[in-house]
Amino acid sequence: MQHQAKWLGRSISALVALIMIANGNSGLLRPDLMVAAMAGDGWPPETVLPIAVLSLIGGILYAIPQTAVLGAIAITGFCGGALAVHLRVTMDLIWPEAINLLIAISAWTGLFLRDRRLRDLLLNRR
Repeated sequence: MQHQAKWLGRSISALVALIMIANGNSGLLRPDLMVAAMAGDGWPPETVLPIAVLSLIGGILYAIPQTAVLGAIAITGFCGGALAVHLRVTMDLIWPEAINLLIAISAWTGLFLRDRRLRDLLLNRR
């Protein structure tokens, strides 16, 4: 059972890392697409590069086992910021907000399943 949980955690973590890295790459390689998408939320074009770099950094840190917790914190902050911006603009919980929430939850779920130390820290409180 524990072996299966570890592999499920690795799979979830790989998916989260790939999503964050792909998002960052799209901002670097196709900034015109990101500019158009972000303009609807009121972001100026010059914010695409820093946001893409933050997404890349979070995904890369999360993909490296030694820095995965730091990456999960970065991803949670990134997704929380995106969620806040979307909610400010739309005032409604819709698809982009749900995706950001799902990515953040998945980052911690994957880490929880694959890292025994995190499970011990969270579950063995006295």
